Amino acid sequence: MLTFRKTMSIAAASALALGVAACNHSASTPDADPSAQASNGLPALPAAVPLQAGAATAMAPAPAVQALPIQNRVRVARVANQRDAYAYLDRAEGVTRAIGDAPPDYSYDDGGVNPWVWQTSLGDRRYAEPVDGGYRYYYYQADSDTPYLVRDPQYSYAYSGPQLVAVYDDRGDLLPPDDYETRVDYASRYYDRAAYLAQLSQEREHRGVIAANWAARRAEIAAQQAQWSQDMAQQAEWQAYHQEHEAQERAQWQQEAQRRAMEAQQFAAWQQVGFMAPPPRPVVYSPPPPPPQQRPYGWFSNWFGNDRQRQEQQRQQAAFTQQQQAMAQQAAFQRARQQAAMQQQQQQFMQQRQQQQFFAQQRAQQQSQQAAMQRTQMQMAQQRAQQAAMQHASMQQAAMQHAQMQRMAMQQAQQQAQARAANQRAQMMQQQQARRTQEQQMAAQHQAAAQAQRAQAQAQRAQEQAQRAQAMQAERAQAQQRAMQQQAQQRQMQQQRAQEMAQQRQAQAQAREQAQAQAAQHREEAMARAQQMQAQRAQAQAQHQAQMAAQHQAEQERAMAAHAHHEGGHPG
Repeated sequence: MLTFRKTMSIAAASALALGVAACNHSASTPDADPSAQASNGLPALPAAVPLQAGAATAMAPAPAVQALPIQNRVRVARVANQRDAYAYLDRAEGVTRAIGDAPPDYSYDDGGVNPWVWQTSLGDRRYAEPVDGGYRYYYYQADSDTPYLVRDPQYSYAYSGPQLVAVYDDRGDLLPPDDYETRVDYASRYYDRAAYLAQLSQEREHRGVIAANWAARRAEIAAQQAQWSQDMAQQAEWQAYHQEHEAQERAQWQQEAQRRAMEAQQFAAWQQVGFMAPPPRPVVYSPPPPPPQQRPYGWFSNWFGNDRQRQEQQRQQAAFTQQQQAMAQQAAFQRARQQAAMQQQQQQFMQQRQQQQFFAQQRAQQQSQQAAMQRTQMQMAQQRAQQAAMQHASMQQAAMQHAQMQRMAMQQAQQQAQARAANQRAQMMQQQQARRTQEQQMAAQHQAAAQAQRAQAQAQRAQEQAQRAQAMQAERAQAQQRAMQQQAQQRQMQQQRAQEMAQQRQAQAQAREQAQAQAAQHREEAMARAQQMQAQRAQAQAQHQAQMAAQHQAEQERAMAAHAHHEGGHPG
């Protein structure tokens, strides 16, 4: 819910935006029923869901803008005072700054995409979904299911109801109004996407965000928010608007910023213990009181009315001031409850750490006892090993004595066998000598035959090697010829590709020149239409002044004639 003065600012910007219509559309829109709009919006304050522990998961990206459907095409309206257009961007930046790096309140399933949602104590909501190049953000005011700002990594789109009133680039620079028509397609897709997400969040189950996912993306989102604040400092008109409303916004978002800072601290403490403790409980706060009954932003056809309207506004402002005071008292009570809850959570963390230390001591004692038992078991094993070694030594000594006796018996048997073997060897040597002489003669014959065969085989191998060498030379010559043909074909293909690329560059240059010429022609036509409209208004004003002058002259002539008649009827 906006404060009364902030509501006046955005409402006045919306009224001015509707005062000048563009694209041949009328700026006047039938009045809408505020109660019907609120009944179709989100609940006043959905309960936040605690974060979930567990491993990080992959987050599916949201559909690209080209893939989003269009149900209703938004219209274009212009703001008379360019600085008033920064009311939308500045409001969203204030919400972002108040939230800080606090975790999301909840998430829900969007058929594969899981948007993150933050809802402030004033009723403003921010949705975030991952896209290529960063995140896409949707900003809603309290009790509204349509956005007042949608921001993607390249542009930001401001809406007053179903009308596009401003477009900013990625650095916060306001685009010329003549360029809005080129962004209407994307603005319409984002507007329908925002309404779809708001409606779906009422129908789907709210889930806690996985803490590891938020921890992995927290720094990236914080860096984007810091860059946004730097962009504001570099835009003179945005900075001027922000400084004009800075004190009011600081008071408005002070409690929310404190609450979100507390949530960020609780998350950091939980992250330090590895998400092993129970997750921090979301800070509970009461719904904001309903805003004064006003027409929805974007349908203020006559904002500056008569005295009765000003009195009604003053009465509403007084009622709203009372509501703010009640909210301040309630917020003080809630802060006390929050501090008590935070102290309780800190005590729980201390108890858990003490339990962990106690368990660690028990584990250390168990490990010490296990080490002592292992040492005792090792000593017993060593004793058993020594006993087994002594038994083995005695068995080896007995075996050695038995082996020595066997060796002596074997030596006697060997001596007898050697004598018999000597006689047998003498006889065998004579027989072997005769066989060797015969074998040598046969071997000489075989060697001569083998040499003749080897010589023949060598000649055959030499002939085969010469044939293979000739075949390899022929193959190499053919391979070189094929390689030269392939190189020639490659050079020809490269030349063709170079020609095609040159033709493509020439076609692209012609297309760019044609597009630039068409854009220049569109701008000249728009300026011509504007000059024609100014000339028509000047001509109509001149005709009106001429009619008034003629009428005034006629009245003077009638008055002079009446005066002359009066003087002629009453002589002196």
